[in-house]
Amino acid sequence: MKISKNTFTNEEVVLDFHEYDSCTFTNCRFVVLGYGAFTLNQCEVVNCEFTFAGPAASTIQTMSTIYHNIGEQGKLLIEGTFDQIRNAGAQAPA
Repeated sequence: MKISKNTFTNEEVVLDFHEYDSCTFTNCRFVVLGYGAFTLNQCEVVNCEFTFAGPAASTIQTMSTIYHNIGEQGKLLIEGTFDQIRNAGAQAPA
């Protein structure tokens, strides 16, 4: 569902399956469930927090277990995942 040019204040906002365009969020709690993608396009976010529930929370718990309980190989796997996330927008030189 696409939502454009709305203002959200002091609300819990589920992000899954939504596209927010040019919206303003103030003092909100974003909830990521992990059931579907979401987009925040040119939105203003002021004093908001992200929380994870459902499959998204399970994924974070799994990553934490791998990082803390599988030794150096687990740490390298999770750090490699973070590197992929950090570099997702980077383009290779032409």
